[in-house]
Amino acid sequence: MTTPQELYAAVKGDLGALAKPLFAKSEQLLRERGDFLPHAAVLAPDGKVTLLGAMCITGDGFANSWHILPMVHDGLRAMARERDLAAVGVAERVDAIPGHGAGRAVKVQLEHHRGLTIAFYMSITQDDQGATAFGRMVTLFSESEVNAWSAA
Repeated sequence: MTTPQELYAAVKGDLGALAKPLFAKSEQLLRERGDFLPHAAVLAPDGKVTLLGAMCITGDGFANSWHILPMVHDGLRAMARERDLAAVGVAERVDAIPGHGAGRAVKVQLEHHRGLTIAFYMSITQDDQGATAFGRMVTLFSESEVNAWSAA
């Protein structure tokens, strides 16, 4: 039996290929807008990363992460059924890091087709002038949220 740590070591390159652009996009949006809606990325077996997002028009004209996150998850599941994917990832802004208390953070959850799910959290702070700064990374093995390969 493979431990999560052994599986992580085996797929670390795939996960890094997804995590980097998701964190970069999240950081860009936070610096430009102060917040962001959930967005995603997929990794093809050939190593190509594709960034994805979702749009939502509500009755009052405003979308929030409660509208967008389920659409992003549904879209990733559909993609995994339709094409061969090595891994999927979702970035969202959260208000706490499990086991580390409250505080704004970027969460990037990655799910690999080999069965590993891991979440990376980076805390967010703002200084007195409103400039955004990012703290150190917290890594936690987690349960699948997308379940991209559960029906495959």
